[in-house]
Amino acid sequence: MTDPIATASLIGRYRVLGELGRGAMGIVYEAADDLLGRPVAIKTINMSADLSERADHEARFLQEARAAGGLSHPNVVTVYDVGRENDVLYMAMELLDGEELRDILTRGELPLATAVDIAAQVAEGLAFAHERGVIHRDIKPSNIMVLPGGAAKIMDFGIARIRTSDVKTQTGLRLGSPRYMAPEQLLGQGVDRRADLFALGVVLYEMLAGVAPFGGDDVQEVMFRVASFDPPAPSRVNPAVPTVLDLVVARAIAKDPAQRYQDAQELANDLRAAKPAEGAKSPPPRPARAAVSSVMATQTMPLVREDVGAETGPRLPLSRRFDSTAALRALAEATGMGHALDASASPSGAAAGAMDRVAPAPRAAPRRRRSRGPMIVATILVLATLAAIAIAVG
Repeated sequence: MTDPIATASLIGRYRVLGELGRGAMGIVYEAADDLLGRPVAIKTINMSADLSERADHEARFLQEARAAGGLSHPNVVTVYDVGRENDVLYMAMELLDGEELRDILTRGELPLATAVDIAAQVAEGLAFAHERGVIHRDIKPSNIMVLPGGAAKIMDFGIARIRTSDVKTQTGLRLGSPRYMAPEQLLGQGVDRRADLFALGVVLYEMLAGVAPFGGDDVQEVMFRVASFDPPAPSRVNPAVPTVLDLVVARAIAKDPAQRYQDAQELANDLRAAKPAEGAKSPPPRPARAAVSSVMATQTMPLVREDVGAETGPRLPLSRRFDSTAALRALAEATGMGHALDASASPSGAAAGAMDRVAPAPRAAPRRRRSRGPMIVATILVLATLAAIAIAVG
């Protein structure tokens, strides 16, 4: 990319100190605002590169300035000024001393609590922007800056649109990074705030699992996967992820916008409620059902866990009112010992049993034969009691 002001010392009233980075449409510089005595970042867009589309690019850039300039929130980068320097439009914004989330992810997985906290902050910043009619349309790790204290800020509303704007793009509404774009955005359909929530859900998945949910060797394959592929739950990739976060992610990246979160603040609230303990290496106890009830509305990806079938609820004590008589009767009749149960329960049967025990043994038998009825009945009682306890604690 040609830098039309590479040797210039000033952009407007801002003194250029160096280059911070380059994008598809412009260059970002580090500069100083000597009038107010503060460092700034200057984002530029070269208007001389595409003369045939100059008006469109300029309108889009100024639109970004108006949209971002009206947002004053702890989780959104602050825009100070906008202007023109020859063929270069520029925007002055706060200079952030932090690191892009993209670079953090390349070094390895984030702690679960940190990942959830970053996602919640971004959701709160988006909620603020959405309430003012601004949709970002390009939420991705490279547009999220993480400051040393843990604060997260949304950067680059470069393709944000105000709902009432008439500015169009070459490909309808298909702007953004395909890996993080909602299916309706890929298809060039109408896009609203729920597209930002889908993109944030993809970023959250990547932070939790350490891998992106939608991959591919080329743009077409990525787009196909976004539109038709349900990725495995994050906990299948990273077993330390609690099930409740699987549900949050599932709802955020639902294919149907109607099945997603409808409000960024609702997503932020669920993330706060589901945030694991600091330093947790395994899933913490599940949050109260009421705290995350909105998460349960829908899921669009498999939530099969390796621990399916394991006991997860509290063990219940045996009720003192439990009566095993009916179970004992059914067990006795099923084993053909109903008559023995009747005999042991009746007085005459008990007396007859006692008489049998004192009667002389037949001469043919060297030893006295003992009745096996009481032993069988006792065995049945033990089995029935064990069965009843197993059913009760379940």
